[in-house]
Amino acid sequence: MAAYAWVKCEREEDKDCYEVLKQEANVYGRRGSLFGAEDRYVRLALIRSEDDFDILLQRLNHLVLAERKSKIIISSQVVGQYVS
Repeated sequence: MAAYAWVKCEREEDKDCYEVLKQEANVYGRRGSLFGAEDRYVRLALIRSEDDFDILLQRLNHLVLAERKSKIIISSQVVGQYVS
């Protein structure tokens, strides 16, 4: 039995989630358009070794944390502009 996870890229500028995951996280899946969904979605195969799954989770977590940090930096820069 196959096991898959669907990932959605939610940033407005991320119209091609496959490319975002490939470029920013070194994660490869299948474009959503291959399955009748938008390219904002990617299907990831989960039937691999436990080590592969752990690496996938680590890469996705790193990507999410990097996004959160960039929002905090941008947010603090915007706040700093209003304080001055």
